[in-house]
Amino acid sequence: MLAMLTSVTCQKGDLAGNLSRHHRLVKAGADEGCDLVLFPEMSLTGYCARAAVSLASPAVAELAAATLDGPAVCFGLVERAGSGGPPYITQLVAERGHIVGVHRKEHLGEGEDGDFRAGPGAGVVEVAGLACSIAICAEIGTPPPYDQPASVVLAPAAPGLYGERRRTDHDWRRGFSWWRGRVVRDAARLLRTGQVLALSTQAGATDDEDFPGWAALVGPGGDVVTALPDWRQGHLVVPL
Repeated sequence: MLAMLTSVTCQKGDLAGNLSRHHRLVKAGADEGCDLVLFPEMSLTGYCARAAVSLASPAVAELAAATLDGPAVCFGLVERAGSGGPPYITQLVAERGHIVGVHRKEHLGEGEDGDFRAGPGAGVVEVAGLACSIAICAEIGTPPPYDQPASVVLAPAAPGLYGERRRTDHDWRRGFSWWRGRVVRDAARLLRTGQVLALSTQAGATDDEDFPGWAALVGPGGDVVTALPDWRQGHLVVPL
């Protein structure tokens, strides 16, 4: 399977703008002959609980429809809970025009408990004939995604950078180095023989938060097989 791993800015609440960016990258993935395009955590809605949408949203249907004649897509959103209350952090897999996998983040990250609710993971999702599990951001450092009978762990993420806003390349480099080091350490600790971690991270500045970026393919032992060089937006085409 050939996959495109993305590192993109996902503005908070900008459903139309984010959807347009998804379409451009899905087309780019199709032009590259990809079977899958992986987007970051909350890529469609941005990292904003107030931007929650339901799975019946026209934007979700539109993006799923884009896979009819193109690659499968794994994308993220804030999902409105049908029962009210805090929303889920959800990653969807669409293929051949339909949603074929729904993973609601089970292991919430630091500070997410108040704004979001934990949900059931998807287990194994078959994408283009390949068994995949999903680890959303904080879940990259937990055993369940690696305990699944899957050869690929899809890792969409949106790790916000704390402290003052990034103003210089030095500031961005520090945030990026922190994130890269964390991913590599988690992969070294948890990846099993025959598994790889496919990472896609939100990148750049939103209205009130910065994200460190990075798309990478990481193997057992934390070996970085291939990756984008820094925190800036971009995409990477890799065989899985």
